[in-house]
Amino acid sequence: MNINKENLSFLNQLASEVILLDKDLSIIWLNDSALNKGWVLNKNNDNNYITDQFSEETNGALISLLKKTIEQNGTKTKRDFELITSVSTKRVIDITVSWSNEFECLILEILCVDNLNKIIDSTKTFSTQKIAANLARTLAHEVKNPLSGIRGSAQILNKKLDDDYSSKFLKIIIDETDRLNSIVTKILTPPSKPSLGLFNIHSALEKVYALAEADKDIEMSLSRDYDPSIPEINGDENLFVQAVLNIVKNAQQAMKDTKNPIICIRSRIHYGRPINGIIHQTICSIEIIDNGPGIPSELHDQVFFPMVSVKENGSGLGLTIAQDIIRIHGGSITFESKPGETKFAINLPMKIDNKEAKIA
Repeated sequence: MNINKENLSFLNQLASEVILLDKDLSIIWLNDSALNKGWVLNKNNDNNYITDQFSEETNGALISLLKKTIEQNGTKTKRDFELITSVSTKRVIDITVSWSNEFECLILEILCVDNLNKIIDSTKTFSTQKIAANLARTLAHEVKNPLSGIRGSAQILNKKLDDDYSSKFLKIIIDETDRLNSIVTKILTPPSKPSLGLFNIHSALEKVYALAEADKDIEMSLSRDYDPSIPEINGDENLFVQAVLNIVKNAQQAMKDTKNPIICIRSRIHYGRPINGIIHQTICSIEIIDNGPGIPSELHDQVFFPMVSVKENGSGLGLTIAQDIIRIHGGSITFESKPGETKFAINLPMKIDNKEAKIA
C-alpha cells in the first residue's frame, strides 16, 4: 500500500468524516472532521483497529459491512446506521464504504444524520424569517405615509385650537406619531454597509461587557467564558458589538424580576455545523446565556420578527436588527429557551483568505 498522506490534505476541507482503513481494518488516516467527531488515530501504535472504538453491538454490523465491501471489490452504503462507541455514546449516520484496489485500502465517508436534520431546520427557519422580514417592511412602507398625514393634521389643529385641553391631546397624537414613525423608519432602514476587517472577537465582547455593566439598573451578575484559541474574524466590529449588545440588553430587561440574575457571555469553536442551510467545517459560536423566566413557547417561532416583544414597552426590533447584522456577516442566530435558562447563539463561519481558519 502506497498512500502519500500529504496529498490527502484537501479532504480536510470536507464537512463529512473520511476514514482510511487497511485490509486488516486498522485505521491509517483520518480527516479533520473525523478527528473532531471523536475518531482516534494512535500514531504510536500500528494496530489502530476500528473495532477498538465501538461497542460489540456496533462492531458486528460494521465488520460485516466492511468485509463484504472488500470481498465484492465495490461500494456499499448504509442509511441510518447506528454507531455506539465503547463508552456508550450513540450517533446515527449515513456511511459509504469503498474498496480501492490501487491503494489496497477501505475508504469510509460518514455524514451525520443529525446534521441533515439541522440543515433542514436551519433552511426552514432562514426562509420563514426572511419572508416575515420582507412582509414587515412592506407593511411599514404602507404605514409611513398615513403617519405623515396624521401628524400634519394634528399640527394644523394645534395651531387653530389654543385651549389646554385640546393641546394636551394633540401633543399626545404628535408624540405617539413620532414614536411610530421612528419604529417604521428602523424597519425600513437596512443595516449599515459593513466596514469589513479582521478584529479580535474577545475585544469586541469586552466592549459589550463594559456597556452592559455600565447600563444595568438592577443587581445582576455578568460573567465571561472565552476560548482564547479563537483567531481574529473578518467583519465589522462596531456592527458586531451592536448585535451582541442588543441580545444582552434583551436578557437584562427580561430578568428584572429574577432572583439572583446571571448573564454569561461565552465563546467557543464548533465543527461541522450548519449555518443558513450550509454545513461549515469550523464555526465561531458566541453564546449569551441567562437564567431568566424564558421566552413564552407561543413566541418561539416569532422571536426574530419585527414588532414582537414580551416587554410591555418594547419595540420588538432589537433581535431583528441583530439578526440582520449577523446575516450580512454570513452568520446566523439561534436560540433555546425554557424557564430558568435562555441561550442565544451567534454562529459565524471561520474564514481567512477564503480558507477556513485553522485552530492551533
